[in-house]
Amino acid sequence: MRAARVRPTSPEGTPYSSPGNVAPSSAIEVHDDIAKPQISKPSELLIQVKASTVYKDNLEWNELYPPKHATLGNDFSGIVAAVHESERNFRVGDHVYGMTHAGRGGTWAEYAIVTTEEAVRKPDSLSWEEAAAIPGSALTADQALFKHVGLDSTAVNGQKRILITGAAGGIGTFLVQFAALSGHHVVAASSSNQRNESFLRSLGAHDVVEYRDFSTLDKADVVVDSVGAQVLADCWRVIKPEGTLLSFDACSWGFREEHRKKGLNQGKENVRALYMIAEPSEESMARISDHVTRGNIRGRVSRVVSLNEVREAYKSAHYRGTGHGKIVVLI
Repeated sequence: MRAARVRPTSPEGTPYSSPGNVAPSSAIEVHDDIAKPQISKPSELLIQVKASTVYKDNLEWNELYPPKHATLGNDFSGIVAAVHESERNFRVGDHVYGMTHAGRGGTWAEYAIVTTEEAVRKPDSLSWEEAAAIPGSALTADQALFKHVGLDSTAVNGQKRILITGAAGGIGTFLVQFAALSGHHVVAASSSNQRNESFLRSLGAHDVVEYRDFSTLDKADVVVDSVGAQVLADCWRVIKPEGTLLSFDACSWGFREEHRKKGLNQGKENVRALYMIAEPSEESMARISDHVTRGNIRGRVSRVVSLNEVREAYKSAHYRGTGHGKIVVLI
């Protein structure tokens, strides 16, 4: 079986899981002799993977580095190849899509083990590539807004003003759509209005701004950040004193304490500052699939690559101008 894996240690033998030691793209290797995974538990499905995606920060997820090589990839679309004898909800031949747990990966491979909580049936309207482009980004957006921030999905308790950073990115596009579909006022922020304004308005954004213009904005009830670093620090200037600030940028874990020490939250000590990591969820995927069926959202694919091209694709995912959508790995 073919699979793309990451070496757990540097050429010098230092574990990539050690603090501050992030694997470079050169640590990604494609192997042709990986043993095909086998089902071992009632909750598991063996999937023949048709497509997966590239996350620009995947190599910063240190939990993926066990003592042995780790297979990367979390999003998947594919065909159920085997089920446990006790399985009642899925059958061999079912077309499914979803996301594996952040700490497990495994979908940059011809076959992968996923759990019944991680997979749902793929809407017929989606191609393999479109289906793979949805789960991870859409799950993160859904859980950020409706689970962690606690927004009303129908705005029946009042419209909120929501600022979204990285709005033109893979997750940001779903944040904009879900917030707008729920009836809230969406302010979409990116690095370039020239490149992104018309696209973001087509998704439902009411206002479109560049990061440098934060000082001109009315204060937001909610800020959802996917960029981190200086952009996240600047978000304190935009949030209301009783608002909610959430980030899921991979390098922003611990930002609350760091920003407190720097005094960035001065005068806004009552802001609810949150960090999250998306998890597989049947409830979230049910909402997402309903949006797909209704034509509210679709999987946006900026580029399709083969398994042999994942190293270069991972590099390119860090640069702007690659198009609006996900880089999809066709297995």
